[in-house]
Amino acid sequence: FKTAAAAAADVAAGTPEGQPLAAPSTQLMRQLTGKERAVLRAQSESLAKAKTLQRVQVGAQGITFNVLMAAMDVLMKHEFLRIKLGDGCGLERKQTAALLAQLLDSAVVGQVGFTITLYRQKGLPRPDNLTKRSTAAQAA
Repeated sequence: FKTAAAAAADVAAGTPEGQPLAAPSTQLMRQLTGKERAVLRAQSESLAKAKTLQRVQVGAQGITFNVLMAAMDVLMKHEFLRIKLGDGCGLERKQTAALLAQLLDSAVVGQVGFTITLYRQKGLPRPDNLTKRSTAAQAA
């Protein structure tokens, strides 16, 4: 299994500009209390039963910039996200959950096996570490 530091190194290698991807400069998502986390976990479970909870799967390449961008797009639109760590990704579960929460400026509301449920409050701006590339960078 990879450690969180190794996963962070993989994320850095996967950025489009080749620059290391760090946590957002300001954490806008506040820490959740245990009671808030329990209520949010119950909400996410009801969404999962209704088959409306969005999912992203992390494959053999691990956490890449594109995975983070897809996850952020879902969190910006739906608040809840389930991330499934695939068999070949080789990441440690708890450390990966904490790393994803930090990089996506979100909170872990549940983790069962290799499935992590994240929550991000609606209305918060996109973190500065996951802004879409500018048109000048795309033209180059």
